[in-house]
Amino acid sequence: MKGNFPDKLKPLLLPIKLNSLGTFFVSFLIPIIAHQQFSANGWQMGLLFSLQAVGAGCSALLFSKKVNKWGSRAGLIRLGSMVKMFAYILLYAAIIISNYELMIIATFFLGLGSGLFRLVSNTCFAQLSGFNNRAEVLGIASKQFGLGIVWGSSLAFTLLSVADALELSPIITYMSLVVFAIASAVAGLKGYKALSLISSQKVTVSIERVDEIRYTFITIFLFAMVFVGQLSGSLVAPFLEVYLLDHLKVTNIVELSLAYIPGGILSMLLAPKLGRYADKVNPALYLGVAGVTGAFTTWLMLQSVSLWQISLLFIIDASIIIAAGLVLSKLISEVAGESKGRAFGVQDFVSNLGAISGPLVGGLFWQMQGSKGPFMFSISTELVLALCCVTILLPALRKSSQFIKAGKQKI
Repeated sequence: MKGNFPDKLKPLLLPIKLNSLGTFFVSFLIPIIAHQQFSANGWQMGLLFSLQAVGAGCSALLFSKKVNKWGSRAGLIRLGSMVKMFAYILLYAAIIISNYELMIIATFFLGLGSGLFRLVSNTCFAQLSGFNNRAEVLGIASKQFGLGIVWGSSLAFTLLSVADALELSPIITYMSLVVFAIASAVAGLKGYKALSLISSQKVTVSIERVDEIRYTFITIFLFAMVFVGQLSGSLVAPFLEVYLLDHLKVTNIVELSLAYIPGGILSMLLAPKLGRYADKVNPALYLGVAGVTGAFTTWLMLQSVSLWQISLLFIIDASIIIAAGLVLSKLISEVAGESKGRAFGVQDFVSNLGAISGPLVGGLFWQMQGSKGPFMFSISTELVLALCCVTILLPALRKSSQFIKAGKQKI
């Protein structure tokens, strides 16, 4: 563990791992089940995928003020984990009995529980780290998230492949969802214990003071970037798997998963290094380069003719997304002053608003312009974001005494 990482946060690392076990598998599974088991069209897939973001957005609206107080965080992280446990059980039941409505309910509560857990943990990590190494500290949290995904995906996809080969019942095939439910419950108990200990130690005198977020030009621009960036990214997520199934003629879900797992896992495992590098680079230029690279990577995916090409490109794309997210969280947490819980709540709400809009807009583009429609729109928005970072955000940061004083860096 790096010296920059606060000792008080170490007990939270295991709960983050346990809570993240099913994240990748469920995100991968939902659009596939919707397409194959429920014969969902583009709009229906977008709606189903959006519900997870709706749930996460509701958690930000309901709990962002409470998260500012250390005394409330232990109970909130336990609540988020219990809701997530409940959602996994509902999702398992929905797949077994082929109930689309139950799957909708499960997806919403999965987003609600995940969003609340993430809101609490991100606030703690940002509040106990300095500006100059905050992206690295948040990156360490992302690494634990990635390690959890490694464990969970290994279990889930191994069970899926064995069940497919032996033609086992769906009750066995998707049993990993029950394991994820149990892990979420354990994460809630351990997270409650860890945060109760931190709260009792009275981390700082000023932690309990809640300041209002300063809605400057930079603040509004950063939140706008979060919205547009999330909208652009979520345009692609629920449709790329279906696109590849149709255009690369892939018939095995496990085979398709191999194109995603390396990128998703490696990007999170590399998150501390990405965060450490992000702490040293001009944030506006970093985000601009990330936007251009992301747009080019998405375009190359559409030209790919094999899964190994998709896998390589997805490693690059996922790493870019992780790094850009760390930079944005770092900047937004500085804007917030002591009100980091509220700032992350607003960020989560805006992000999830984009995540809700993205699949719906993507579904419309899929219906109107064909299977490449969502991706071309996503590419366009990423390029516009990159241009705005260089022409708008860069000069604004250079003029901001707040960021120059906070980071003492060449902005």
